[in-house]
Amino acid sequence: MESGKIDGLAFIGGSRAADRLIKAHPEPHRLKLFLQLEAKNMGIYLPDLFEDGMDGGNSGDWNNIMGETIAGTLSYNGQRCTALKLLFVPKSHSEEFATILAKKVETLSVGLPWELHDSNDRSKAKYSQITPLPNLSRVSYMKELIADAIEKGASIINQRGGDIVGGPESTLMVPAVLHPVTPNMRIYEEEQFGPIIPIAPYNSLEDDVIPYARDGKYGQQVSIFTSAVKSNALTTAKLIDRFSTIFGKININTQCGRSPDAAPFSGRRSSALGVMSVRDALIEFSI
Repeated sequence: MESGKIDGLAFIGGSRAADRLIKAHPEPHRLKLFLQLEAKNMGIYLPDLFEDGMDGGNSGDWNNIMGETIAGTLSYNGQRCTALKLLFVPKSHSEEFATILAKKVETLSVGLPWELHDSNDRSKAKYSQITPLPNLSRVSYMKELIADAIEKGASIINQRGGDIVGGPESTLMVPAVLHPVTPNMRIYEEEQFGPIIPIAPYNSLEDDVIPYARDGKYGQQVSIFTSAVKSNALTTAKLIDRFSTIFGKININTQCGRSPDAAPFSGRRSSALGVMSVRDALIEFSI
């Protein structure tokens, strides 16, 4: 990079590393850049969802929403930039939400990638849904975030949450559902990039959720969950309008996810630079 002979940089990693690489170029303004960096994607659960109760999270809107929440937070062990990494839930319903979500997390199979679970019939068995983290330093970081949250008032809601399965060298961690998560906790701001689900109760969208989005460091994606039957369309529309200048992609009733080949989105803030699109990337780096 310091030679100045590099014309383009496509980089997936941390924003600090990307900054160092770009600054090393003698003429950084000449670089064609595509950066996919870190994120702290929010899941926002609107009050209209709770008007008829949660019914154990198994019927109506909740069946889909809980499925999207589990997939959004824990697929690939939460180790993807597009994962949901902080869930905002109305304060009056957050404890019930956390309890139901924790019970669903407890049903996930934890093991090595090739292990089969839940059936004596191999043809019907399923592989592990939660698998080991890549190294011990990632496990240590997860433990630090959990310990900090517990010290400041949060609890692990699911059974065995945060436990390490195996010996001292194991990196297989049981997911941890943390509630209530508050602004003074590290997990509130830091990207965990791992199997921790922090649930932050909010009093109002205007006082708690919107300032987090507006003042935050990241701007990759956000997911808004609202009732398909009793949705307050005006509230949702206002959120979309305000978030449109902050996040590159806004998802409604679905998890955040990769989609550059189907639904391109732009990079925002310290989360990305360039258009997340196969076609646009090819054009950018071919001309």
